[in-house]
Amino acid sequence: MSVQVDYLVIGSGNAGLSIAHRARKHGSVAIITKLNLTEANTKYAQGGISAVVDPSDSFEGHIYDTEEAGAGLCRSDVVRICVEDGPRQVEQLVERGVQFSLSKSEEPGGPAFDLGREGGHRHRRVLHAGDITG
Repeated sequence: MSVQVDYLVIGSGNAGLSIAHRARKHGSVAIITKLNLTEANTKYAQGGISAVVDPSDSFEGHIYDTEEAGAGLCRSDVVRICVEDGPRQVEQLVERGVQFSLSKSEEPGGPAFDLGREGGHRHRRVLHAGDITG
């Protein structure tokens, strides 16, 4: 059996489904996944989404932490792209209805995200939605 599509996405986790959702506006999409569509690494992930959304954080700090945790296996150019695009990706998720947990303390201008500090991060930059974000 042969199937022809414009975009082939490998993986049905958050990243794969996110890009498939965007690609469908530009052509046909097929997703290759494990035996079960819900069997993805996202399901087993801890924490949430790391992004520089706190004014006291920085791209350089996030890049450093990522490369340090990657033990020399990271491609620096890809790390930089992902880190610098993180805040925009968070905005898009919020626009699509993701309700990230907010801080209980009142900040100037309203509540800010309730940021966690996990893994190799030296700064609080992990967004989550309740207790279910992987």
